[in-house]
Amino acid sequence: MSIEKKVAELEAALGRVALLNKALTDAILKKGLLSQLEMAQAMTAADTADGARDGRLDLKSLGGGK
Repeated sequence: MSIEKKVAELEAALGRVALLNKALTDAILKKGLLSQLEMAQAMTAADTADGARDGRLDLKSLGGGK
């Protein structure tokens, strides 16, 4: 597989993940299940769960990484 095709596939997958994340975040906030502060706190907890506060989640910590 060419690098261009792989990049295009990764961009498409990231776009789907971003869309799902946006839809879920909007629904959670609209329904009042969490406040924006609680959402930020949950994100910080998830960020640090893999041992590094770096603004991302190490997929290996989920058991789904390669």
